[in-house]
Amino acid sequence: MSDTADTGPAPAPESMAVIPSLGLLLRKAREARGLSIDDVVHALKFSARQIEAVEADRMDVMPGSVFLRGLVRSYARFLKLDPEELVGLLGTEAQVREPDIRAPENMGSAAPKSVLNQISPLVAISVLLLIAAAAMIGWHIYGGGLPQMPKSDDSPKAIIEELKPVPAASAAPHAVAPAAPAPAVAAPAVAAMPAPAAEARPAPVPVAVPSDQRRLAFDFHGDSWIEVKDASGLVILTGLYSGGTHAVVGRPPFEVVIGNAASVTLTDNGHPVDLRPSTRAEVARLTLE
Repeated sequence: MSDTADTGPAPAPESMAVIPSLGLLLRKAREARGLSIDDVVHALKFSARQIEAVEADRMDVMPGSVFLRGLVRSYARFLKLDPEELVGLLGTEAQVREPDIRAPENMGSAAPKSVLNQISPLVAISVLLLIAAAAMIGWHIYGGGLPQMPKSDDSPKAIIEELKPVPAASAAPHAVAPAAPAPAVAAPAVAAMPAPAAEARPAPVPVAVPSDQRRLAFDFHGDSWIEVKDASGLVILTGLYSGGTHAVVGRPPFEVVIGNAASVTLTDNGHPVDLRPSTRAEVARLTLE
């Protein structure tokens, strides 16, 4: 029997304190802002299954490490957290499954043979001969054929006659008097034609909004995502915008969702709309009757 009493396991040192996982940090930050999974899906355009998998630290179901890092960075910026700090926690999580990409084993075996390999040497020679014959016929038809050389007498008497000097009188046969210059004819005066007057263009006419519809204009001062539905429930405007003005005309009432609402100015038929009473966790949800 041992004299020493069993005092239980020793307490863990402070250096071995449990560090919250990446998914737990994201979920706690989302819940602290009062956001649901649907709010994150609408703002980031990732699926609910992917958001839930990251918050549950199920990194193995992601399609790849590049996609996972992009999702974590976007989620961190949306929650106003440090993206690089959270991406650095990925090194301590489970390994992400990389897609298995292999080249097919029969690559190159099914490649079609070239046309030259399929033509027999006899057919190739026949084609070349036909091309050469066609070229010769075309040259004779369009080029005039071979030039005709004048016939000459190579006898000694003909050579002596060619070497004799030519008399001066015969060197300059019948001189032709120069023709008298034609009388100058004055060119008729051409009256200057007046330049055509510039065609007047009508001023652009503003497009009138029907009486039963209204015009919503969004002026973006930063990155924001919006979605607008008309009275029929049809989405008439949606997307991620970073600047400029975008407008839409439809039949009220309108269902409007605006992410990062502080960076957007909304006007309804030219009248400003205050988004602050309808904004929660930087997402504005309102109905314009």
